[in-house]
Amino acid sequence: MKDFLYRIVTDDVHGPLAGILKFFLRILSFIYLALVTAAAWLYRSGILKQHHLGRPVVSVGNITVGGTGKTPLVVKIAQIYKENKIKPVILTRGYMGRGIACDPAQSAQSDEAVMMREILGDVPVISGADRIKNARDFLKNNQADVFILDDGFQQWRLARDLDIVAIDTTNPFGNGCLLPRGILREPLAALRRANLLILTKVDLGREQMDLIRKRLAAIGCTQQLIETVHRPVRLVDLKTGRSREMETIAGQRVCAVCSLGAPAAFAATLTGLGAKIQKAFNFADHYVYNTADIRRILEHCRRDHIGIVITTQKDAVKLADLRDDIRQVEDVEFQSLHIELTVRDGTGENAFFKRILDTSTAKGGA
Repeated sequence: MKDFLYRIVTDDVHGPLAGILKFFLRILSFIYLALVTAAAWLYRSGILKQHHLGRPVVSVGNITVGGTGKTPLVVKIAQIYKENKIKPVILTRGYMGRGIACDPAQSAQSDEAVMMREILGDVPVISGADRIKNARDFLKNNQADVFILDDGFQQWRLARDLDIVAIDTTNPFGNGCLLPRGILREPLAALRRANLLILTKVDLGREQMDLIRKRLAAIGCTQQLIETVHRPVRLVDLKTGRSREMETIAGQRVCAVCSLGAPAAFAATLTGLGAKIQKAFNFADHYVYNTADIRRILEHCRRDHIGIVITTQKDAVKLADLRDDIRQVEDVEFQSLHIELTVRDGTGENAFFKRILDTSTAKGGA
């Protein structure tokens, strides 16, 4: 049902029934617009109080739902701080990826949080709905130089020192409609309050670049646009945990498995590495895998003589509880593709780094 509704709001489904649903969803969008506009005005006018943490807060968010490449951007910012001897702490809302409650006591158990901890090592990743309380509880016994607020553009309760918004160039604004008729969380004009606009996956969304720039200029966005790419760096064998050279999948028939908001970008990356995708299993974002899914994937691979299954790094975390099932499979390889975000040369890399580092010296929520 969730997948069907998503296909409705992205206009991938047509027909009389879809038309009726879209009509009612558009009415709900007007109600949603009123609520979002009211909330933003109440905080902007000071009627509702913004909370300050006493530390600089860098927010990384988006204007749409779905995969914009926000998590690799959070990781990149945390790495910049680590390399400069600055102690970052990541605050993430968390999703119950493997049936585990996302509360401060289990602060790193959402899929994205686990992935970030694996990449960043000693950087605290605190997962839970009340990120203000979580941050304050952390500061009672721990030190933090800067907080990175994951998915924070609409988190008006918490004052920020830097608002960064990621825009997926492969699907920047959907059909231009607000939730639930479209994928926009706010009207596009809200992008004017962002301090930095990061264009992600620009290597995959080249054809959209001129349109994006014109659209942003039309709504009054004057911020410098930072262009980034998601660069594949290695493959990891899910059975052994060992790294594999990416060249090993060039020319190979593979099965792609992911649960992302933007599965087409994952497929395009695999194709760019020379893999021949024979079958793609695209599950809903934050999907919880089970043994039956593994069996279904294996059955298809064996029937079509596909010897390699490739998934994302985030999905590899989701599949961790099924690792024993995967290890028992001898005739099909399971690999995860790891990527990292890099700023394109000549597109504001120095300005991006400087803005990130300058924010760490802010007074915090000022």
